[in-house]
Amino acid sequence: MYSFLSLQRLWGLALVLASLVVLSSAKRGIARSFSRRTFTNTEFSGVLTDKQLGILSDKSRKERSWLDINNGELLAPVLVPRQIGTPGYRATQDLIVNTLSELGYSISWDNFTTATPMGDVGMANIIATKNPGAAKRLVLSAHYEGKIMSGGDFIGATDAAVPVALMLDVAKGLAKAVDQQPSTSPSLQLVFFDGEEAFVDWTATDSIYGSRHLAEFWEHNPDTATVAALSGTTKHKPELQRVDLMVLLDLIGAADNAFVALQIPTADMFTQLNKLELRLHEAGYINRTYLNTRVPPGAAGVDDDHRPFVERDIPVLHLISVPFPKVWHKLNDNADALDPTVIADMSLIMRSFVASYLRLSV
Repeated sequence: MYSFLSLQRLWGLALVLASLVVLSSAKRGIARSFSRRTFTNTEFSGVLTDKQLGILSDKSRKERSWLDINNGELLAPVLVPRQIGTPGYRATQDLIVNTLSELGYSISWDNFTTATPMGDVGMANIIATKNPGAAKRLVLSAHYEGKIMSGGDFIGATDAAVPVALMLDVAKGLAKAVDQQPSTSPSLQLVFFDGEEAFVDWTATDSIYGSRHLAEFWEHNPDTATVAALSGTTKHKPELQRVDLMVLLDLIGAADNAFVALQIPTADMFTQLNKLELRLHEAGYINRTYLNTRVPPGAAGVDDDHRPFVERDIPVLHLISVPFPKVWHKLNDNADALDPTVIADMSLIMRSFVASYLRLSV
């Protein structure tokens, strides 16, 4: 990922300076595009009652051990080196597939081999869909592989072990409510991208291998799980046409986490998520808020796995910490860099968001 600014969208010199400070730790590669599709926003910040938010908070607190840094069944196993082809990489794949299969998700693999500066490399995106026959999807996504670094084993606790664990936490924590959804409701779909990290230097071709491959495939084809679920029909529309909203998680879990609205088409969604977290904070369910609505939407940007989808008019809510954590792309991006309070807060925020967006009965 790499940060960039659009100065013409800043509100005056003060905001220019503020945004320059916010983006002082620039990330990977340069690219810019905004969705050309007008996103039909879905109001969700007030969907859940105060009582329902309390129920979600109580449940999340009881299940907080899942995300324990040392022993949590969803987080501790991925706090290992996850470079492509390594034992930790394979173990992470197994955790994703086993956890979501047990919850009744249909698993599909997007396997491919691609040219990299280090030669041809095999990669695999993992897609888990709760109801493949549904007309629409709410997609949660993150990359799961780790960056190759010299000098030691890079774990990437914020990049992106915690995002992966949060996705599994949402699926497991909301499992009963998701199971009770009407078949006509949008399906929760989880996408775990491979090959996000550059092998050498971040460029248009040495980065986001998995998301580029999947976006291109989904532009013209349905997911294999969709085909299986709709086997009685003769024609399946491309999977991208089923995506109502994609949420991309990255660089989450450090004490200094903060988010800004990176995509103009989903700025209203960002504002609503901020309103939802404000409700959680005012009720005492989370320790602080994380979404900064003072920076104008689109004033800052990060090249990341969302780009191939935005270029194909898919609305993306990009939740990546800006500025990047101090440990970004350093060997100390490990368990010691994580703040359990932030992880617990983000768990409840994401559970509340998904429950609200999908109108779940909690």
